[in-house]
Amino acid sequence: MRLSTRILLGLIVLFGVFMIIMHYRARSQRENEYADLKKIRKNIILSSGSFPPNGDMPINCTCRGAEVSPALAWEDSLPDVESYVILATDYDVLMPTLQIFNLSHWVLYNLPGSVRSLPEGVTSEQMQLLGGKIGKNSTGNLKYIGPCPSAGRHAYVFRVYALDEPLAFTDAPTKQQVLEVMKGHILGYGELKGYFE
Repeated sequence: MRLSTRILLGLIVLFGVFMIIMHYRARSQRENEYADLKKIRKNIILSSGSFPPNGDMPINCTCRGAEVSPALAWEDSLPDVESYVILATDYDVLMPTLQIFNLSHWVLYNLPGSVRSLPEGVTSEQMQLLGGKIGKNSTGNLKYIGPCPSAGRHAYVFRVYALDEPLAFTDAPTKQQVLEVMKGHILGYGELKGYFE
């Protein structure tokens, strides 16, 4: 067997091993999130004026349009809410049948307990006026990433969490950091799924 063929086969094997590791890592993170959710009451109704529950997300909210964040509204009867967290995640990267990465599209935190909605295309200036803060998405940026699936119909999961206190960070946090710090302070959550292909 020629050296170039061996190198090519070696690269293919390494790539396969890398994909398997990424798949199991993403699955483990996802399973941990769902295990934590089972311990929390699902007592918030989350909806969007931009798309129906389990419906297709509009082009305007994706990379094929203006890539603006969707409108969100939530209802709950929790008396002691000090702040809200909103996380948006695509668990279907690379494709729904080959999930190798959980892409964090949006991280919002410290929305005051009096805030119950966000307009479509909310800006960082509007977030400041509302009293909320923006964390880092998976690209390390402080903004919303619109759906832009590489293959297949991806589910985009929006979750709102009610907390009994604001969160404190010295720097803009990632989704994982928010999930870790808010443990023990969650009063309930709500979930909304949108799809895009």
